[in-house]
Amino acid sequence: MELTKKERILRQIRGEEVDSIPTIGGWIGGARQLAFIAGIPVEQYLSEPYKGMLLAHHALKVDGMIQPIYHTDLHQVRSGHVQEIDFQGIEPIAILKYAESLPDTEKSVLLDFDEEMEEQKYRRYFEKAFCDWDGIVPIPNFWEIGGHFPLYSQFGYTAFWVACAEYPEAVGKIWWVRSLLSRERAKILVSLYKEFELVPLMFCGEDLCNNSGPMVNPKFLRKYYLPTVKMIIDPLVEAGVRLIHHCDGDVRPLLKDYLDIGFSGLQGFQYELGIDLNALGKVRTWNDKPLLFFTGLSVSRTLPFGTLDDIRAEIDYFHASLQGGQGMFLFTSNVTGVEVPYENIIEAYRYVKTKQPGQPGTPSVLTWRDVLS
Repeated sequence: MELTKKERILRQIRGEEVDSIPTIGGWIGGARQLAFIAGIPVEQYLSEPYKGMLLAHHALKVDGMIQPIYHTDLHQVRSGHVQEIDFQGIEPIAILKYAESLPDTEKSVLLDFDEEMEEQKYRRYFEKAFCDWDGIVPIPNFWEIGGHFPLYSQFGYTAFWVACAEYPEAVGKIWWVRSLLSRERAKILVSLYKEFELVPLMFCGEDLCNNSGPMVNPKFLRKYYLPTVKMIIDPLVEAGVRLIHHCDGDVRPLLKDYLDIGFSGLQGFQYELGIDLNALGKVRTWNDKPLLFFTGLSVSRTLPFGTLDDIRAEIDYFHASLQGGQGMFLFTSNVTGVEVPYENIIEAYRYVKTKQPGQPGTPSVLTWRDVLS
């Protein structure tokens, strides 16, 4: 019997039998791409991008969707891009002075926390999703719940990195203050999960790595950063929500840390760096459950430059490596751009539905390496 979208996602979370691998949307970009997938003229898409984005995701028959990022301009490539040139003249001492201006006690930090305003913000998001998405299941995705690592978006990369070395206590204090506030937001979300009967998933987790590994020393992260993330997510973990950590760059040195603090799933991966799902599929969570994987179709390689055969081969690799798709949700590794052929996106979401859950096949570690070889 065919499952509903919500049933399919819930059963996959629980490790129960499903009729097909669940699919997730929300990170499909490119105005032309979304218009074509939606089956509408690009001019119509640009007049109402939000509506066009939803039409495209319905055309792809996605089961769930994170908070969508979609392009509103014909030539838009990315949003929220951090450029060091924008922070010229900011010195590391600015981070120290900023930290010194912040409250020193939990009570004073929370003094002005507006619980009602925060609750209304999340409530409006879920109400709009249930109203507009016409059956696509909302997968909660709020970056403030996954930690507050990227101080570089406020001070620039150089000042941030140097401050981590020269003023570690100050950097840690900023993370602690912001995380106290996000812990209260997490408590609000726990109640909304129950009220809206949301699927027990949360996608979050900041970029901590580049292609060479962690941006700062893992020992520093374990002392000053990761405990603040644990503080935020503990209410959700205790409520039974499975948290999926975003994985950009070479995250291998930190994967165990993610799981130790309460995450029980992973998303993305840059397979070209040597990350292998065959090995990760055998890893267990902090409470000895199989991991969940938002298996990211490669936006740096396969999706933009691969053939349809390459797309199918990458999905075969995901499916086989995870023992027939155990804990697998098809997703993209990041937001797709204007360089991605719409045919590749359509084929990925079509083809994964043909894969029989529980039929592993023979996993290969070479499929992603073969693209453009």
